Amino acid sequence: MIKIKNVNLVDGSIVNVEIDQGLVKTISKSTGKDNLEGVDGAGKDTQLELIKTLLPEDTVYTREPRGTDIGVMLRDIITDNVLEPKTETLLFYAARNELAHDVIQPALEAGKIVVSNRNELTTYAYQISARERDDLLPLVEYLSESVLGDVKPDLCIYFDISAETRKERIQKRSEQINSFDMFDEGFFDRAREGYKKYITRYPRYEIIDSSGPKEEVFKKVREVIIDFLKEYGHA
Repeated sequence: MIKIKNVNLVDGSIVNVEIDQGLVKTISKSTGKDNLEGVDGAGKDTQLELIKTLLPEDTVYTREPRGTDIGVMLRDIITDNVLEPKTETLLFYAARNELAHDVIQPALEAGKIVVSNRNELTTYAYQISARERDDLLPLVEYLSESVLGDVKPDLCIYFDISAETRKERIQKRSEQINSFDMFDEGFFDRAREGYKKYITRYPRYEIIDSSGPKEEVFKKVREVIIDFLKEYGHA
């Protein structure tokens, strides 16, 4: 059997389907991890609800950085304050460490598929590309190996939208504005380019235009997910 470790959805948007960072291992039981990635407004939350109709009932769904109680507290610190980028990066990885240790790893060891709403690709897009801090790349790569090891995506789906479409969708929401919402469109343009650049680090990924109706977007997502599940013996 093939061990599936990751499926990711990235909103920005990405549907991140991760399977053990593309490290395929032969074992006696199948497992899996998917991640969703992307900028706010790309539609990953909407697509995640539709994706649930395709996956086993015991699939574990997580989100970053709010996937644990500690993650919620760290997220509030990050979004309620304007932080130095290195501080921001370290806090995100602290939340990521809690999630990987307390939720993701136990689920994978139990043979379950894990779907993550955002994962570390967001750090590459926002903290490095959007903030124009290439000097943080060595730190992020070190933290990635130390915190996640091989618990990374086998499939990453990125939901792509323009900064203009993102702004239109965000303005229709009633959610409280946070520190990230205060950045100009250039910031989100750079984040978008960062997603496209760094997603290529994953062994398997898909970039999906999510600017259209959700039903139309889901047709593309469904095809990707079904092919993925068939390949790894889950369909």
